[in-house]
Amino acid sequence: MRRTIATALALAGLAVPAAPPSLAAAFPTFSTQEIDPHVGDVCYSVTTADVNGDRKPDVVAVTEEAVVWFANPTWEKHVIIRGATQRDNVCIQAHDIDGDGRVDFALGAAWQPTNTQTGGTLQWLRRTGPDNAPWQVIPIGSEPTLHRIRWGDVMGTGKAQLVVAPLQGRGTKGPDWGSGNGVRLLVYTVPDDPVKGPWPVEVADDALHTIHNLQVTDFDRDGKDEVIVAAWEGVFLIKRDTDGRWSRRQLGSGDQEASPSKGASEVKVAHLADDRHYIATIEPWHGFQVVVYTPPRRGGGLWDRRVVDAPVQWGHAVWCADLDGDGDQELIVGQRDPSKDPGRMPKGPGIWVYDPKGGSSPLAFTRHIIDDGGIGTEDLVAADLDGDQRLDLVAGGRSTHNVKIYWNRPKK
Repeated sequence: MRRTIATALALAGLAVPAAPPSLAAAFPTFSTQEIDPHVGDVCYSVTTADVNGDRKPDVVAVTEEAVVWFANPTWEKHVIIRGATQRDNVCIQAHDIDGDGRVDFALGAAWQPTNTQTGGTLQWLRRTGPDNAPWQVIPIGSEPTLHRIRWGDVMGTGKAQLVVAPLQGRGTKGPDWGSGNGVRLLVYTVPDDPVKGPWPVEVADDALHTIHNLQVTDFDRDGKDEVIVAAWEGVFLIKRDTDGRWSRRQLGSGDQEASPSKGASEVKVAHLADDRHYIATIEPWHGFQVVVYTPPRRGGGLWDRRVVDAPVQWGHAVWCADLDGDGDQELIVGQRDPSKDPGRMPKGPGIWVYDPKGGSSPLAFTRHIIDDGGIGTEDLVAADLDGDQRLDLVAGGRSTHNVKIYWNRPKK
């Protein structure tokens, strides 16, 4: 049965106390709008960007053969490219690459997850005319199993670089993806002429395996971005110093007891109103646990790991955002497949939100069900789409093939 509700459910047995009525009432409701029932065979990625320059965030979706955008507020669909790259398109990030004041996109394509020898193209998409005109595809580089990309100033130059994470190391084979060459985490600098190139590139790290996702953020608050990665070996911080040297520091263990997959799969850093922060993951790779890491209670060492919820069936999207305006960023999780556990509620696929209980130590959460059965979540983002100062959700489905908006509305 499909449900689009925001009912608070305490997670029994997982040290998550029930929320008092006042807290439960403060959490918003979400109304659903499906803006495309079948965007493609797979909606690999979604993001938001002001594509047409009207100062409103539009929705952008990536499918196996196309990149499309939906104009805010009518959600009329426009094609950016179709059939212009090697199948499958897999990841996208918005940025004004050529400095003309209009948004461009970096795009990863030729997605072949088990082909660790060839494939994996990186390009950027440049506007050539009006909204409905096809965009120009300009090559940047290539790397087998190219899977995730992010913009951020990891070099401290005052300009954003493009951080590129393949899924696997060159020449590696399953099921033991943790053996052999590590993943080459690449950092591309935008050249003076991004059309003619070439784009200078550095290898930030090549020791970790199965980097499924990453976040670029100023983790240590030094004014420069760092890279947080979820890998076979766990959760790591990758940082470049002022002398141009890259370093790697482990933050979280990941799930090393699982088999055949290990480690962590998705990752986001979240901030709380009392200035604490936590790291959220799905574990192991393509895993079944929602995990939160908090700074170690006893000084240095790995962050303290705690399973917040299990089993989720193929958790495949994590985002952190303050949805209820209390200063705490909630943990938003997408589940890709229906649960195989007959006693599991919600069964899914869908979207769940884990709301931090203010001031709790250890950090405690209440779960809210946003969509149970209506979307096989492959990717999701949070953004204020209607300018009401409340963050809405946008999600793309794999098995359900759709794109949905979840409108954040005050609880009545």
